Amino acid sequence: MVSAAKIAAAVSVTAVVAGLGYVFYFDYKRRNDPKFRRRLRKDRKRAAKAVDRPASEPSLDEINAAALELLDVLGATKLPDSPAEKEAFFMEHISKGEALCSAGPGQHAAAACSFYQALRVYPNPVELVMIYQKTTPEPVFKMVMAMMAQEVKKKHSRYLDVFPPQDANVRIKDKAKLPEDKGKAAKQPVAQDDVMMSSRALFATKAVDAGEIVYEEDAVVSTLLPCAQNGQFCYHCLSAIAGAQPRGAKQEADGAKDEGSDKEDAEAAEDGSEKEDGEVVEADSEKDDGEVVEADADKEDGDVAEANAEKEDAEKEDGEIVEDSSETRAPASSALKCDKCEAVYCSEKCRQDSSDAYHHFLCPGGSNGAIAREFIGLTREAHELSPILIAKFFGVLVDREKKKELERVLGGGLGGSASEADEYTTWEHLDWMRYLELIPTPTDAKVLEKLGELVNASIPGLTEFVSGDRYTTLKGKLDFNAYAVHGSGDAEVPAETEETHVSDTMRDDHSARAVGLSLYLISSHIAHHCDPNVQIVFPAGTDKAAIKALRPIAADEELRVAFVDPSLDCETRRKHLRESFRINCTCDKCEADLAAAAVAAEEPAPAEEPAAAEEAATAEEPAAAEEPAAPQGETPLVVSSDDEDDEDYEDEE
Repeated sequence: MVSAAKIAAAVSVTAVVAGLGYVFYFDYKRRNDPKFRRRLRKDRKRAAKAVDRPASEPSLDEINAAALELLDVLGATKLPDSPAEKEAFFMEHISKGEALCSAGPGQHAAAACSFYQALRVYPNPVELVMIYQKTTPEPVFKMVMAMMAQEVKKKHSRYLDVFPPQDANVRIKDKAKLPEDKGKAAKQPVAQDDVMMSSRALFATKAVDAGEIVYEEDAVVSTLLPCAQNGQFCYHCLSAIAGAQPRGAKQEADGAKDEGSDKEDAEAAEDGSEKEDGEVVEADSEKDDGEVVEADADKEDGDVAEANAEKEDAEKEDGEIVEDSSETRAPASSALKCDKCEAVYCSEKCRQDSSDAYHHFLCPGGSNGAIAREFIGLTREAHELSPILIAKFFGVLVDREKKKELERVLGGGLGGSASEADEYTTWEHLDWMRYLELIPTPTDAKVLEKLGELVNASIPGLTEFVSGDRYTTLKGKLDFNAYAVHGSGDAEVPAETEETHVSDTMRDDHSARAVGLSLYLISSHIAHHCDPNVQIVFPAGTDKAAIKALRPIAADEELRVAFVDPSLDCETRRKHLRESFRINCTCDKCEADLAAAAVAAEEPAPAEEPAAAEEAATAEEPAAAEEPAAPQGETPLVVSSDDEDDEDYEDEE
């Protein structure tokens, strides 16, 4: 009987022989049969066309050109005003776009127009874009995004004409495009190449006196420093809460109170046990009239009898005031607490605004509590607040656009009349800010993953929209532009510890202790100077900022604020600026300080007194291996030329 192995071997050999025979036959036909060769060439061309077909798709320039043409066509279309009309308009164009998509590639441009029209009236455009990304064909989505990009370009070109608003008394200008005499009026710090858009700055549009407030500005997003998250400060506006005690101190006070109460109960029980025989307890209350109130303490259970004296006044003869125990307590706190976590707020408005924007998904005790705790834990391990700010920012971004649309529907009923600057989303404002180019870290990837899980329920598609690059860019914008918010009022900000320390960069002149950090749309455009002419202050005790003039400022003069403590010595200031903001400071103050240090270093040593010379001559000579010590006060001040450090920095002009 033939084995299975022999059969398999025979089949294999047969297959190999057949394969070789076909190879020989193919080669013979290719060399000798013209028809076979022609058919082969046709097959090759057909295969080449199939490979080249993706390359024949429209290029990005062609897509952008087509998007501009479509925008011009749509520009004549009048958008509806009322909510009912907008809803009908939206549904009509969504249905039309879906039908056109089903008709095939030939109708993709028309479908993109319909989807874009629906996008223009949708209350939350960012959310709808994320839906489009998941549900529309790729060519249609690309065209919609190209139309958005071209519309953004148009808006971008007029941004500086409408923002900041005129009542802010300031204007953003590009110093590189200013006339030479104005652009060089004051020497400015030079930013490294990886600080993007560093030539823009903020200029006054009118003269301002010293001490005058140039403008006030609400924060886009804020967060408390870990050391200030102790129950004394509002988690939303960062203000000190009246009557609130530090969380740790309150717990210690409650423990001491409970211990004292237990001690009093024990003493009372002991006194009661000694009076079971019915002895009368006399309460001696030293009164003006000398009246003695006797209280019968004949108790079967041994409890202490209480003396109920009829008092005409609360003063004793020695002037001591008799106080009720409730009057010795601290004033009641006005803090409003979150029901599910330790967050506290100064008002119902702050609690509601926080819940609407971000706290509903960041609350450790909420529906996403487990993910929120993991996310917050990652930020604490990294000692970073920027991920918290970014999470809050996306919540604020969506909430602001919803409220802005509601204002438009109600004719500005929620916040006054709408300005031209209101057409820009918070994300578009952010696009104009300078930022640090950061290198993504493994922690960033973990945080971004948790961030996506955390907010996807509120902002669907965020993980697709916020890539690693976008996250890193946003983090770089926060690191370069966030300001320290200084505390005010009676509440003392606890000092940072190793546990509560954060590594985030923030603009802080250290005029007071910081309670948190905030991002501002206008103030982010103020450049640094070690001799500033304005200072950011917080007169309301919240994160609402005011820019105060430190000296008279002329119209068209640039506003400059200190990113670091201006009282530090020159070397320390410049080191901090290089490491934190990548700025090689060449401002007037730094150059004057460096020049003074150089002069001091070049001054000759003072002549030695004759008596001192004679005394030195008679003194014992030092050992040969030792170098003579420099006289006190003659050690030259070492001034770093920063040649090596400045190789990567731009020259100033």
